[in-house]
Amino acid sequence: MRRPRIGLVLGGGGSRGLAHIGVLKVLAREQIPIDFIVATSMGGIIGVMFALGYHPAEIGQGVSRLQQSLLFSLKMLSARARQRQVLDNLTEFLGDKTFDDLAIPVTLMCVDMRHGCEVQLQSGPLVPALLATSAVPGAFPPVKLEGMELADGGVIDSLATHVAYEQGAERVIAVDVYPALDKDNPWADPISRILGLQLPGAVFGLNGNDEDKIPNLAASLWRSVRVMTWYLHEQRLAAHPPDILLRPDVDRHASLDFRDIDTPVQAGVAEAERYLSELRALAGGQQRIGKATN
Repeated sequence: MRRPRIGLVLGGGGSRGLAHIGVLKVLAREQIPIDFIVATSMGGIIGVMFALGYHPAEIGQGVSRLQQSLLFSLKMLSARARQRQVLDNLTEFLGDKTFDDLAIPVTLMCVDMRHGCEVQLQSGPLVPALLATSAVPGAFPPVKLEGMELADGGVIDSLATHVAYEQGAERVIAVDVYPALDKDNPWADPISRILGLQLPGAVFGLNGNDEDKIPNLAASLWRSVRVMTWYLHEQRLAAHPPDILLRPDVDRHASLDFRDIDTPVQAGVAEAERYLSELRALAGGQQRIGKATN
């Protein structure tokens, strides 16, 4: 029996995306075949390393080095300086490799901030493509390419399952590390949610006394963005559901807090282990499995 064509979709999420390493550890151990990868932001960085033939353990070591760069660069005031630091680290690790060097085809998702549309990168040098897919607005500037100004694909949606189906996937495994809306403190300050820093609530979160606290401007705008993004995220998943949807328990991790690598990696291992029988059946070409919605 012919094996189905399997697409792996790795979502964006900053440090939460380290869970992808744990998922890949299980997929490699179980010899689950992957025909192509569609990835965003941190999912793109990890997916490219995997597609170049690095073992997940080696990917963890590479990301650890990148982590030190990010921890250092986040202290810089210049977004351009932060991006140069990441550029230097990616170049040291990947050199002048291109998409043609990948053993597994990878599509990196970006958003053109000038024209307001999703962009799929599938050719050319890897380093600028990875800079583009991980250019989180505010933390890094857009990457200029062919008349576009490209930013993190998560600006529209961090989990591009629809692209996997467009590319001919017969089965899709998706790893979603975008934090669930209902698990958030609705009026948390954005700085703590992004960087993992604890600041006085009145600065970016709530104003007023204990009996009558109201969200301030920063908290209100942050929540509005979260609601809009989550709505689109869920609508797209409903329209293009994967056969297996893995959601590692990483909601408590701030997106740019890289102080702890091991916990999200282990969360990825644990989530993949929960779906071992489904993963094995998927690779074995059995009938289409019911969608996982944990």
